Amino acid sequence: MHAFSNGGCCVYRFLSDLIHNGRTSPSITLRGIIFDSCPSPRNICRGVQVYMNICNHSFFVKYFVAVCLFVWLAVVMIVSRCRECIPFAWLPSDDYWEYMCNDPAVCPHLYLYSVKDAVINYKEVEKMIGVRRSRGVHVLTRRWDDSAHVAHLIAHRETYTTACLNFLQSCL
Repeated sequence: MHAFSNGGCCVYRFLSDLIHNGRTSPSITLRGIIFDSCPSPRNICRGVQVYMNICNHSFFVKYFVAVCLFVWLAVVMIVSRCRECIPFAWLPSDDYWEYMCNDPAVCPHLYLYSVKDAVINYKEVEKMIGVRRSRGVHVLTRRWDDSAHVAHLIAHRETYTTACLNFLQSCL
C-alpha cells in the first residue's frame, strides 16, 4: 500500500479497518505500507490551506469558498465533539489520528517526508514514527530537507525510487 498525504492516509485508515476487523476476505494481507508526506493530525487551517493551494478559480470565488469551508469545518468539529448530545449520523468521525497511532497493522512501514513540507509538519510525521516503533512495528524512514509536499519523487527521483524499491524488496 502506498498512501499520499492525509487524503491517501484516510483511505488507508478505512482499508486497514476493513482488513483487520474481519470485514473482508481473510486472504488479504498487508506486506508493507509506504506513507508519503503523511500522516498528521487533522487541522482546520491546514485543510483550508490545502484547498487554497489547489484551487484554480478567481480571487473572489477562491476566498468565498475558503471562508465557507472554514466555517463548515469549524461547525463539524464543534458539533462532533458533542456527538453524544447531538446525534448527527452524517458527521465524520474524528478518530483519524488516534486510529493511525493504534493501527493494528504490524507489517513494515516506510515514511517518506520532508522538513520543508508546507502542508504536513515533519515533526508530526516523526511523532507517528515514534509511536509506531514503540508498538513494535519495523519502521524505515527517508527524510529530505528541501522537497515540497508530495513532491519528493520529483525532487529526489533516484533516492525516492531506491528507497521504495528496497522497501518493497524487503517486504517480499
